[in-house]
Amino acid sequence: MVVIVVASMQAAAHHNNNFVIFRTGSANLLAGRDLYERQAAHFDYFMYSPTFALLFAPIAALPFGVGVLVWNALNGGALYWGLGRVLSAKQAFIARSVVLLDAVGSMQNVQSNALIAGLIILAFAELERRREGRAVAAICVATLIKIFPIIAGAFALFRPWRLPRFLLWTIAIGALLLAAPLMVVSPTVLWQEWASWLARNRAVAEMRNYSVMEQVHIWLHVDWPNWPIQLSGVVVALAPLARFPHWNSPRFRLLFLASVLMFCVLFNHKAESPSFVIALAGVAIWFATTERTRFAWGVLAIVILVTSLSASDAMPEALQQNVFMPYKLKTLPVLLVWILTQIELWRPRLSAPFPVPSTA
Repeated sequence: MVVIVVASMQAAAHHNNNFVIFRTGSANLLAGRDLYERQAAHFDYFMYSPTFALLFAPIAALPFGVGVLVWNALNGGALYWGLGRVLSAKQAFIARSVVLLDAVGSMQNVQSNALIAGLIILAFAELERRREGRAVAAICVATLIKIFPIIAGAFALFRPWRLPRFLLWTIAIGALLLAAPLMVVSPTVLWQEWASWLARNRAVAEMRNYSVMEQVHIWLHVDWPNWPIQLSGVVVALAPLARFPHWNSPRFRLLFLASVLMFCVLFNHKAESPSFVIALAGVAIWFATTERTRFAWGVLAIVILVTSLSASDAMPEALQQNVFMPYKLKTLPVLLVWILTQIELWRPRLSAPFPVPSTA
């Protein structure tokens, strides 16, 4: 809690631009204005859905500093709670320690990334407990903040006999959330908002930022479109689901969760430095559930150094400006862990060296 308060005080003191964007988006929705036009009140565009603008309205109504604190508490709390729901107490402590630096960075920037990570993990946890409604709500909210969490719907496949319930909940909750802004705007205005949202997302579809696509561009000096690489990533991420006999293995399912969390950043063309708290949550679950050999510790050390610390004040600015940022190096350690996770998912026998919590 102390970390959340300190990070929030820092963000509020600098009148954080991201939080201004969120507040302005909610105000524009309530006023029936186009959410996706450039605003004089802040830098950059509002990139989130009309539903997010509505859900954020209660926080936007709070005084600036209080709103920042509540928003960061929601983000940090979701991630902290989610890790505790899928891991044993010892594993959760380890995972929270691994992800802490990136969680702080996300909260200092008043981003939604820790909330996204928490919602994905909580969706997995609720499906483990056969609570499809809660899981669908978490997935739908996360997807309406950022599109990539939709892949978390694959968790429902682990219990195919309950898939009809999951699909019915998806239709009901999805329709409710999509239509929710009708409480404050007319159908015509809402239709225009969704059309503008789609247009804004198409406009940035060729971005690469801190993604695998950018790494391909940097190292191979090619200018390929994003979608073939993203489609390849989806195929690789979902391919382990073909191993039906392993679906009953808690470790297999946890590794798949870790893979999905890393995928949501690695193949996201809009991934920024604060986005990596989502990927680090995946790394944390991988490390917490893996036998901690010298190799595993070495990989974690590389992740902490190159991914977590490379954009922090602990890293000399000369190295940041001349090495880490030009080559977007913070992506590579996470890609390494993602590849190691795929290898583990395809091993003939999947060990479970550490206990997992009961899903009762």
